[in-house]
Amino acid sequence: MDKDTAYLSNEKTQISQSSVLTLEDTSSLNEINSAPPRKFLWWIPLHSHVHPLQFFAFIFAVFLALALIVYIAGTQSQILIGVLGVDINTGDIIGSLALYAELIALVGVIAWSMAADHIGRRGVMAICIFLMGMCIVSYPHVTNVYPQMLIIRLIFSIGSAGSTAMMVAMMMEVAHGKGGLVSGCIGIASGLGATFAALCLFMVPAFISMDYPNGNDGLTYSHSAIGGASMVVAIILFFSMPKDSSNRPPVNHFKGYFQKLYVGIKAIREPRIALGYASSFFARADEIIITNFLALWVAKYYVENGSCVAGKTCLNAMASSSSLSGYSQLVALGTTPFFALASEYLPKEWGVFVAGVVGAAGCIPFAFSIDPTSKLSLGFVILIATGQYGMIISGMAMVAGDYIDRKDHAAISATYSFIGALGIIVISKLGGVLFDKWMKGAPFLLLGIGHILMVVMSFVVYVHRFFVERKEKKQATVNGVQPPAYSSDK
Repeated sequence: MDKDTAYLSNEKTQISQSSVLTLEDTSSLNEINSAPPRKFLWWIPLHSHVHPLQFFAFIFAVFLALALIVYIAGTQSQILIGVLGVDINTGDIIGSLALYAELIALVGVIAWSMAADHIGRRGVMAICIFLMGMCIVSYPHVTNVYPQMLIIRLIFSIGSAGSTAMMVAMMMEVAHGKGGLVSGCIGIASGLGATFAALCLFMVPAFISMDYPNGNDGLTYSHSAIGGASMVVAIILFFSMPKDSSNRPPVNHFKGYFQKLYVGIKAIREPRIALGYASSFFARADEIIITNFLALWVAKYYVENGSCVAGKTCLNAMASSSSLSGYSQLVALGTTPFFALASEYLPKEWGVFVAGVVGAAGCIPFAFSIDPTSKLSLGFVILIATGQYGMIISGMAMVAGDYIDRKDHAAISATYSFIGALGIIVISKLGGVLFDKWMKGAPFLLLGIGHILMVVMSFVVYVHRFFVERKEKKQATVNGVQPPAYSSDK
């Protein structure tokens, strides 16, 4: 292998390791193909063995997976209140389901990575989407929370864990070069999938319920249609997505995962890495609060004011949840380029600072809202979603700087993802209990406090870095040495 090819191969391996969701053994990556790359839309470079239509199938799989994840989270409150007729301790139940699902997902990601060594990445992706579709079909047929609703939620979590793990793994299989454009396509597909679920899929039960007004037939039929269609599409995607270019030897991913966590935790001594970890904690918590507790609060609001009753599908709640989630995600998605540019050309801490301010400006006043469906509440939710996207982008940039040893990228990525999972576990359970015992906006108040902590922490880290760099420059000048350049570490 010549020097250029060796450099490209090493660079590609490091990019795989720097991804938040990477649990694949990157040592199994193929050498960079000497054949010229194929192009998707005449611009995005792909490996020569990947047809552009196969890449489109992969991007559509990402879109579908995120749409299903958002859909089941958004309609979960309707299953709980509308189908099961539960109207007490609903916050604790939703929080507990999220907690158990995330615990299973932590194990599921590693297990699916091992399975991919045997059945291929496209096989895992297709199976996971099929599982998620099957769970969506089954969800309205539950008759109790424990164990039926919990079991279906756990199976869905296993599927969603595998689909998210395979996104990055398959990206490394299809991307030619650094993979930045392919990564951008995955991010756009994810955001569009979430927006599509909120604006379109959430409305399917409402429209069908107009034709079937009795009981929960509309909700049942819509879940059957969406889940069944997803299962069929999963089978088609299996034959459409790109195959693995070569077989990889089985690897003990469990052992490697804990080794990465150990190294990643030790890296917390670098303040910027610590800031990135903290941003992951609250960014993932933002995600679970918006997708779960927002819909639950809206459903409870309509039940308490008499517009809906427990035990029957609430069309008003579904329409309001669709508007709040859909428009907020759409606007927030449009702000992502600004945070990306800020993380690239400004000190990285500034992006976290702005995301924290925006998120707090949305969370705290919304927590004390009387009507969560008002136009003012929509503005607050848009700020919350914008803060969430900004925190994700800026936080990932914090753990991808030049101040990190490239050999530690995989460890820091795994730790970043693990701490994000802890954020879901802690905030979902605590927020659920406070939702029932204190006030409906308690989960959002917790997030607001978290965003304020991120504002303070990002400011402290920036000031600390400023004085450290200033001291080093003075010392270098005294010693007659060229002062170090820090522009790449912004």
